[in-house]
Amino acid sequence: MPQRVSFFMWFTVGGWPGRRLTKRAALLSVLLVGAQADAAEPPGKGELWRGVSRVRGRASIEYRHGQNDRDAISHRTVDGVTQVQVDFILERQRRKAPEAPPLPPGASPQAVEMMRALVASLPNDEATTDYISWRTDSAKITGTTFETTDYSYPWHQGRFTTRGEFSGQPLFEFHLGLTIETGVWQLATPGRLREKYRRVTSGAENNTSQKTTRIIDEVSEIDGVENSVFDGTLAGKPGFVQGRSKVEWGPSPGGSPTFKAWRIGRLELWPEYAEAPEVEVTIEGYATWRPEGSIGRPTQPGNHLIARATLVPKGSARVEDLPRIKTFRFELLDTSSEPGVCLNWPLGAKDTDYDLRLAAAPQFAGQLSGKDQATAVALTLNDGQGRPYAETQIDSYDFGGRATLKVVCELQDGREITGLMKGEKGGEDLVRLPKMAGPDWIAEAWRKETKLEKFSALADDEKVEGQQHNGDGYTLYEEYRGWAVNGKHTEGDPERKDFFVLNLFAAKAEAQNGINLFEALSQLRVHSKLRRSEMSETVRLMNGNHRDAPRRVDQHGVWVKTFTREKLGDNGADTPMTKAGLAGRPSITKGVGILARNDKESIFNQPFNLPARDTIFAYDRAIAHELLHSVGVEHHGPADKTRYALKFIPPNVPENKIGRPHYQTGDGTAFTLLQENGHDLAASVYVNYAETMVKLRPTMLDMLISLWSTGPAGSSDPKVARERAEASLRGAIDQVYEQRGLVGMAHGEHSGDQDCVMRYYFAKFYEAKGAKNTLYIVTPGTERIGIDLCRAGTGTGINAAGHRPQSRYGHATAGGGDCFSQICPNDGIPPRKTN
Repeated sequence: MPQRVSFFMWFTVGGWPGRRLTKRAALLSVLLVGAQADAAEPPGKGELWRGVSRVRGRASIEYRHGQNDRDAISHRTVDGVTQVQVDFILERQRRKAPEAPPLPPGASPQAVEMMRALVASLPNDEATTDYISWRTDSAKITGTTFETTDYSYPWHQGRFTTRGEFSGQPLFEFHLGLTIETGVWQLATPGRLREKYRRVTSGAENNTSQKTTRIIDEVSEIDGVENSVFDGTLAGKPGFVQGRSKVEWGPSPGGSPTFKAWRIGRLELWPEYAEAPEVEVTIEGYATWRPEGSIGRPTQPGNHLIARATLVPKGSARVEDLPRIKTFRFELLDTSSEPGVCLNWPLGAKDTDYDLRLAAAPQFAGQLSGKDQATAVALTLNDGQGRPYAETQIDSYDFGGRATLKVVCELQDGREITGLMKGEKGGEDLVRLPKMAGPDWIAEAWRKETKLEKFSALADDEKVEGQQHNGDGYTLYEEYRGWAVNGKHTEGDPERKDFFVLNLFAAKAEAQNGINLFEALSQLRVHSKLRRSEMSETVRLMNGNHRDAPRRVDQHGVWVKTFTREKLGDNGADTPMTKAGLAGRPSITKGVGILARNDKESIFNQPFNLPARDTIFAYDRAIAHELLHSVGVEHHGPADKTRYALKFIPPNVPENKIGRPHYQTGDGTAFTLLQENGHDLAASVYVNYAETMVKLRPTMLDMLISLWSTGPAGSSDPKVARERAEASLRGAIDQVYEQRGLVGMAHGEHSGDQDCVMRYYFAKFYEAKGAKNTLYIVTPGTERIGIDLCRAGTGTGINAAGHRPQSRYGHATAGGGDCFSQICPNDGIPPRKTN
């Protein structure tokens, strides 16, 4: 008895190396000591999976992270996404039957014989265990990583982008484990590759104080990729299994208050049967199909596909021997449900409807369920080879929709065969709608057409040579999904920066030339045919229809419209911002207001010092000028605020304190006005003034004396009346020679490149260098309207150093000019401070 007890303890505790103690082994060990076995337990929930030797599957992992730190003087934003796809085949893990372990010393011959019988009775697989697993037979990981960082500090600002593309074998083997009794399963994807891959970081940093640029070009090699753990519970016969894993991170203690990250994993796996037929899925036009919505009729599908599932014999099997079919089941998985049908139609959409939905195909009525996400078709037809098939229709209601089509053929004998689509290179794959290379939001056909196969759906990289900042605020996916413009669907241009203008002019043609000029100067792709139903005048959001798709920022458009002088508060045009002291961005631009083209009060109907040939461009130029303010372009210098009303003072009058003709302000300050040829304007004017007085004095003076001798304000004193009459005569004539206007200050709004659309041309005077209270008066017809956009702050033409008698307004202020480089329509890039 003691000998038998010691043997039992050794068996249950020690067991065989690497072998779990099974229920059957425990039962046999009990028999050795004469114990009675309990009654057999009912089959577990995963029992039917014992016969599955191979499991095939795909895991898709998307890791997104974002950070937005802003304080009074700085701003830093980070947006990143890593997409991973793991394609694998798992083989059932089996072990050879163990050899009989040595028995304890002194074991009887009967015990030895019983142990040999026990070992011989054990199977050479895990059929009797409560836990089975499948391990890697083959696996491949592919994916991309993308991250963009923008930052702005008082002394520097910049943007850099990190990209990487990887493909290879996992470093560690992974497995699918299943507990038979409970049906609980788990699968973990590996987080490293056998081979390192390159990750490239590129960009530029501008030192605003030193006016230098540092180019960033770095390469690193890493082997880490995102991983995920999936689990669930099986119940019933082997078939298609779907898993989902989502993990979110918020702000960490002491970390960025706006940091957020989340990882979403999706898993599809299914058993493979060695002798079973296959289900082949085919879709005509699949390679080039793109989903569409219906502009104007959002409840109607924009287009559709017909998917066919065909039961085909495997290997040398005959069509005649195909098993009977119970039903074909079609199901859409992970279907997107972005609001509306595109980014701005209908405006402010809030619907949660699926973007892709199943419908009955001709001749194949099915039972729809799950908001048109599943259908079962029992009726089949035979194709030309006698193979049974069924079809379903997939309707699209969105220009950016996506889903995965799951097809399962249930046979009459209870087996379920998962349908696959053969790829262009012979491989098989699940059916992604539209066709996409991995976990993506963008049709592969569009990527090939635009040559952007390797760019992240989150990318926002449009580059215009000479402009400091890249991107237009719309992700690559948003460019793909597109907008409604003038009642039609319009895609973005991944190589140009898209910008939207709502033209609210009563006669839209009145603004169009100015908008066209803005487009030509800025090199933006301007969409200006928007209807009021396609951009809100108050909200102005152009990518508001969003839920889960790749997006970086609320991106806005800008409107232009006419106002009266009373409402505009200006006699020309204005582009007010919601935040003072910052360069413009669409998000902080209230709008572009301007007086009507034919408004007599408009400064754009005044010649100033323009040549006649330039005045016809003034209004269109003004619209372009104001729109440029909305994308960050500033004037060449500080505002010119000094205005003078200079009265002509002839000699021999009481007001003249210096004994020569001159001009003076209302407070009596004497000014010298010089013509650009060097002549004193007052001296030249005095000749005409004297001649005029000679002509008018004899006829006007007696009349004025008579007027000042009578009436309520008159005087009976002849001397007083005469003095008043003389003063009235001089005042009337002085008004003719008075000089009124704006002074263009050095390095102010009139400075820099004379042909730049951002330079003012309204000044009448400019200061003479080195001479106190001395102004040059601008020669009429010698200012330029400016319909170009400068690329440097250097003064040209009238502002050049060699201009005679001197440069009028000089170079642009420090940091001013170079207007083209300032253009930035991207609301995701913080605007610089302007004061």
